[in-house]
Amino acid sequence: MLVKRYHARDMQQAMDTVIKELGSDAVILSSRKVRKKGLKNLLRKPVLEVMVAYDPAEAPAAKKLNEANNAGGADRGKKAKPNGVGSEQLEKLDNRIDAIDTMLSGFIEKFAFVKREITYDYPEEVQNLLLKMINNQVREELAHSLAKQTEEILRKQTDTSAAEIMEHLITEQLGRPEPIVLKRFAQKTILMLGPTGVGKTTTIVKLAADFSVKQKKKVGIINTDTYRIGAREQLQTYADIIDVPLRVVYSADELQAAREGMSDRDVIFIDTAGNRPDDGQHKDEIMKVTQLLKPEDIILCLSASTGFASIKEMADTYNFIDNYKLLITKLDETKFRGQLLNVSWYTKRPLAYVTTGTSVPEDIEVVDVESIAKQIIGSLTN
Repeated sequence: MLVKRYHARDMQQAMDTVIKELGSDAVILSSRKVRKKGLKNLLRKPVLEVMVAYDPAEAPAAKKLNEANNAGGADRGKKAKPNGVGSEQLEKLDNRIDAIDTMLSGFIEKFAFVKREITYDYPEEVQNLLLKMINNQVREELAHSLAKQTEEILRKQTDTSAAEIMEHLITEQLGRPEPIVLKRFAQKTILMLGPTGVGKTTTIVKLAADFSVKQKKKVGIINTDTYRIGAREQLQTYADIIDVPLRVVYSADELQAAREGMSDRDVIFIDTAGNRPDDGQHKDEIMKVTQLLKPEDIILCLSASTGFASIKEMADTYNFIDNYKLLITKLDETKFRGQLLNVSWYTKRPLAYVTTGTSVPEDIEVVDVESIAKQIIGSLTN
């Protein structure tokens, strides 16, 4: 594996360049805003710098495929043939369509709320906080419940501000974060769950890198996702970079043997395939894994940029598991923080981590419930 640096105007341009030159199997390791060297660049806008890992043996094939597709599209009067589009490109397209659908749903909900006549019988300070919560995409039912509790407490404690009371109530609702805690001389197995496209595999790498590089623990990864094209190669690339052993398994017997082969590891992360809400086979597979390995921690990954209806649907899909923790990904892709409150309220499960970007292992952190509460009511800038 080799690593290459690219500069681009934005992430879309970077991805297009990487796919064109190195192929779809290349993996973006990190991204950051930088300013090019030289006096002439002092007044220019920073550019996006991405670090990419790729297999040089695959790059020429990708270039030839791209040239063939370009040649085939020279005739503007004909439609481009779909033969050059792989499953990974289709999956990316599906994810973009889902993101657009979520964004439109958010606009519809927001404007529907604005059109209604706003006549709440709350003190002005409480009403302003209520509107801030709803504008931050907190569910109206939950927002009204918090507003009513705030009003009741405010009547009894007139020397306390409504904002202080509301912030306290939101913090209580979010609960105390429950990150992964390792015990000395005891191995811990972590089962990672989540729908396709939520960033689960990258999140596993971030956690593995944090424990391996920062905390100096022995880490292992077992991959059971044998369905998604490129999943194994992507995970193997990251595992090689952070020097963590990776095992890919195809059956329950192999899974048990893989864990036994990592008996010297302090923590083992189990990557699972994504699922559809109606996928009964996926449920059976997860139940087999939990019964066989009896993981100490189960973490469900959900995206902050997903609409509440989709989050509710995914949470209902995993309601057969009663002890999972929540990890919210892609927090950097939305300015709204109400979704964290919604998912905590709906699932009644503890929050563990949030991810805030693509860099490994930097862009993952334990949930800061106090900061989230301040952002939801607007007392801290998002």
